[in-house]
Amino acid sequence: MRIMAKKPSRIALHLRLTRPLATAYMLGLLSSTGPRLIHILFLLGKGKLGIRAAWMQFTTILRQAVAPHRFPTFCGVLIGGSTLLQIPIKNLILFLRYSLRSPSRSIDFIPTRQAAQFIAAIVSAAVSFHLLNTAPTKPSMPSGTELAQPSTHLEPCEPGPFDEPPEIYSQDIDHTTLQARSLSRTDLAGRTMDLTLFSIIRALDIIVSRAWRATPFSKDSSRLRFISWSSPSLLFCFSAATIMHAWFYSPSRLPQTFDRWISAAAELDHRLLLALRHARYGTWIYGKDTGMAPLLGSMCRDYGFSEDWGNPALTIPVPCELVHMGRGGKSCEKHAFLRFCRSWAFAAKMYAPLQFLVLVRSARARSRHGNRSGLTWDALLRATIDMARSSAFLGAFIAFFYYGVCLSRTRLGPKVFSSSTISPQMWDSGLCVLSGCLLCGPSILIEQSRKRLEILFFVLPRAAATWFPRRYLPEHRWKEHLAFTISAAVVLTTAQGHPKRVRGVLGNVLHGVLKIE
Repeated sequence: MRIMAKKPSRIALHLRLTRPLATAYMLGLLSSTGPRLIHILFLLGKGKLGIRAAWMQFTTILRQAVAPHRFPTFCGVLIGGSTLLQIPIKNLILFLRYSLRSPSRSIDFIPTRQAAQFIAAIVSAAVSFHLLNTAPTKPSMPSGTELAQPSTHLEPCEPGPFDEPPEIYSQDIDHTTLQARSLSRTDLAGRTMDLTLFSIIRALDIIVSRAWRATPFSKDSSRLRFISWSSPSLLFCFSAATIMHAWFYSPSRLPQTFDRWISAAAELDHRLLLALRHARYGTWIYGKDTGMAPLLGSMCRDYGFSEDWGNPALTIPVPCELVHMGRGGKSCEKHAFLRFCRSWAFAAKMYAPLQFLVLVRSARARSRHGNRSGLTWDALLRATIDMARSSAFLGAFIAFFYYGVCLSRTRLGPKVFSSSTISPQMWDSGLCVLSGCLLCGPSILIEQSRKRLEILFFVLPRAAATWFPRRYLPEHRWKEHLAFTISAAVVLTTAQGHPKRVRGVLGNVLHGVLKIE
């Protein structure tokens, strides 16, 4: 009878232990396949995709997602290992504690549970990182037949008016090094760099916040409290300026999906972007005929302006009216306002579905607790206000950037600095873009304070990624492996013991996923 009575509790214990693994795996599967599956359903509903083709794409996506080196397995191993390994590691620590105990020495001060959690997280992070980096590489092409990589901008060349200029300060591995080591770009390491930087920044936030709270004078001075309150906004301004500057002049340092998203939100004519890049790299020069006139000449024709406006040998500087791209006429303020409206609408299309999902989720939670009202008008109004406010933040970000460019190059800059001090070439070769980068950051103050932190944790790793090469030689992977392992272990251990120290939504999500009881 005793044996029969123990079986259900043991089965329940095993189920509780495997719950974090299964939850993490399903969340990883949904996050990696959900957007693509929804896109297939959208095409199927519009009649642009047949049922058979849709089914084949469905099965292909799911088959690829469940491979051992994919993101769902990474999530399952990382979270499941950090919980399942705690039991044997804890037993081993207890065994060593009692084995090494002596009358003259006591080691009871060792925090067994925290040590087991940290060691389990170390092991699971190391294994999951290794799995994620064991993706099979495509066979290298013979020397001389490798396809061009336009996103890297590495090859020295004489760029034409419609070519991307080479990135002078690119950190990628050059073609000569690859040939000397018989490697192709697919053989390089670094595909997990964004994930590693995210983990490092979250771990540093935990450590720095903990050290700040432990400082005895951290709450005694109003100046120190102001520093603590303003730090997220200042860091966001720095991160936003770094990202936008990289988007203009070093796009290979940004993730391709993030680069495309910025391009879609900015709605900047690519010919104008190319002109600014060529001015930066010395192939667009005011007062000289360098063969660049056709670049903006075609843009002038499309927007109904004189082609001479786009000729750097004749027009110094390019009028802001061309920079406005037919929006707002000569008024930079009107152009900025129209940019705000268009960007607000762009952001609303993104934020409205997210707010709706959050609203439905909270309504279901209230219903489960016996509240029959469920979805209320007050909740709907709050969600609408939150959506409008978040959209206004992105709209102001883009509008301030464009206005900062115009303000520096034609409106305010030439009046403060004479052309002999700062020439139009200097403004358009980098200073106007820098002004826009610096001016767009304060738009974060439009957002709620609790959301500023989430936005900061989104942009800061991407800004940090511009300081490191996106792809590097395989023999240096151990450095990234070590950095990810330690930082992920810090985050996971803190999320289990002190979830509030993992600030933002991530702390609540990790605590809920890692919870066994």
